Amino acid sequence: MSELTSPLTLLLLLNSTLTTALILNQNDSGKDTASNQSSNFSSNPLEKFTWICLIIQLILLLIKTKITDF
Repeated sequence: MSELTSPLTLLLLLNSTLTTALILNQNDSGKDTASNQSSNFSSNPLEKFTWICLIIQLILLLIKTKITDF
C-alpha cells in the first residue's frame, strides 16, 4: 500500500485540517469578543473539541512514527 493512501496518513490529514479550521475559528471569534468581554470568562464552546483534536493528532503522529520506524 502506498504511503500517501494509508488509512493512518489519511486520518492525520483529515484531523490536521479539522484542527486548523477550529483554531482559525477561535482566532476569529476571539477578535470579535475581545472588545466586549466582561470580567467573567466565557470560552468558546469549540475549545474543548479543539484540544481533543490536538491530542488525537499527537497520538496518531506517535503511532505513525512507531510504525514507520520498524
